Amino acid sequence: MPIEFKGGGSGYSIGVEEELHIVDATTGELVSKIEDVMVRLPKELAEFVSYELFQSVLEIKTPPCATAAESEKHLRELRGRVGSWAAACGASLASAGTHPFSRYRDQKVTEQDRYTKVIETLRWVAEREVIFGQHVHVAVPDAEKVIEAHNRLSEHAPLLLALSANSPFWQNFDTGFESCRVKIFETFPRAGLPPAFPDWDSFERYVDLMVRSGAMDDYTYCWWDVRPHPNIGTIELRILDSQTSLKYTTALTALTQCVVAHALEEPEPKGPYNKDLAEENRWRASRHGMDAAFYDLATDTTVPAKEMASDLVERLTPHAQDLGCEAELEGVLEIIEGGTGSQRQREVYENSGDFLDVVAFLIEGTRPALAEEQS
Repeated sequence: MPIEFKGGGSGYSIGVEEELHIVDATTGELVSKIEDVMVRLPKELAEFVSYELFQSVLEIKTPPCATAAESEKHLRELRGRVGSWAAACGASLASAGTHPFSRYRDQKVTEQDRYTKVIETLRWVAEREVIFGQHVHVAVPDAEKVIEAHNRLSEHAPLLLALSANSPFWQNFDTGFESCRVKIFETFPRAGLPPAFPDWDSFERYVDLMVRSGAMDDYTYCWWDVRPHPNIGTIELRILDSQTSLKYTTALTALTQCVVAHALEEPEPKGPYNKDLAEENRWRASRHGMDAAFYDLATDTTVPAKEMASDLVERLTPHAQDLGCEAELEGVLEIIEGGTGSQRQREVYENSGDFLDVVAFLIEGTRPALAEEQS
């Protein structure tokens, strides 16, 4: 069955979504207070805050934005205002890819049809999915171009994951991974890196087969790291861990926007990406973060993640200038030099030996007034 791609124009407008922890202000545990928060939100905020699978999670999302700076402004306001309403309910907001010690078995499922069906279908796999991601949508003009963006963004997904790594701890222990979030989530069907589609027709055929087979209701049940989103005319990056620092969120948003612009404007080789190689690099990113070394097929060499990221920022700078996000793109260099969220979380834990101090660090870093100071 044909799928209409509602082209998003040629300006590469962006939308950002952040999944945030709702934690008890005293114990630091995840707490099921999404309903308490939602019923108190002013009407003007309602469309920018959403439920998620569990009642201890909420999602904030921007409207379509022309620039990364504009998206940062919206997220800053949302973090602040929604955080205030959470505080009125005896809770705090925190942002990271996982919670350091709360147990997934203790979380309550949000009582909505989609979420109930996911739990009934996937059981233990879905029950463990107490994880938090940053999603970035970039508008693209048509169906064929979204497939090109899909392939190029999938190539870069391991590096983007390494830069975003912010989930070293889970259920009261150090996993040894920089991003354990993606390892938890990849047990979902149709998760991980997506197929390397050669064209839009192949994407349509895939979705049609999965729907006819009873695997899913529609393409939104493709939970890949990167996916076309026909209904809103975007390519969606889903591999990123939620960031504690809003400056890091914005840097990764700018990087994603520039990667898409580069993919569609530069006369470089096109077509399906090498999924086998990307899978290997993705594993390295999850395990080692920015200490990983990635194999680069173009040069037939292994390149340190920090060097690859620096080179990518330099290559994308002309696009950043055109898109008005040069300063935000340079924030990627701050991640390289200052350390990822996972590295910062580990520093806090090594200093105190108490995961509650890690949660306190996440709460403080998520507050807009302190986000810049901790960046």
